[in-house]
Amino acid sequence: MKLKVQLIQYLAPKAFLLILPLALLMLSSCTAQKTVELPDIIQRSPIQEYSPTNFLVMYDTIVGKEPLLKAIKTYQAEIIYDYNIIPGMALKKPEDKTLEETMQFFRKVKGVVTVEYDFIHHLDDPVKPRLEIE
Repeated sequence: MKLKVQLIQYLAPKAFLLILPLALLMLSSCTAQKTVELPDIIQRSPIQEYSPTNFLVMYDTIVGKEPLLKAIKTYQAEIIYDYNIIPGMALKKPEDKTLEETMQFFRKVKGVVTVEYDFIHHLDDPVKPRLEIE
């Protein structure tokens, strides 16, 4: 029995020295880097497009949307969508006005918080973190 214990004590470090390089060799073979080719559609940068006729208006809930509704009627704009989850509307500019002058007009309406372009986002555009876009 004592001989077995001595034999194990003698062979264990040598077996460890034999197994260790073999394990390192196996692990290093798993770290090969592969290059992945992305399709052209993902590699292109997204083009910021917006609607040439529509824009978004957000208003203060304390003031309400009555001044905005009055301005829409006066300016002859068209309500495309009145959001019921957020205090805002999607509007269409009149035919005889430019988008920029229409947006400037609505920025001056009482209770209006923001006037924004109605951006078009394509489903095949790559998703990028906000920091990369700005």
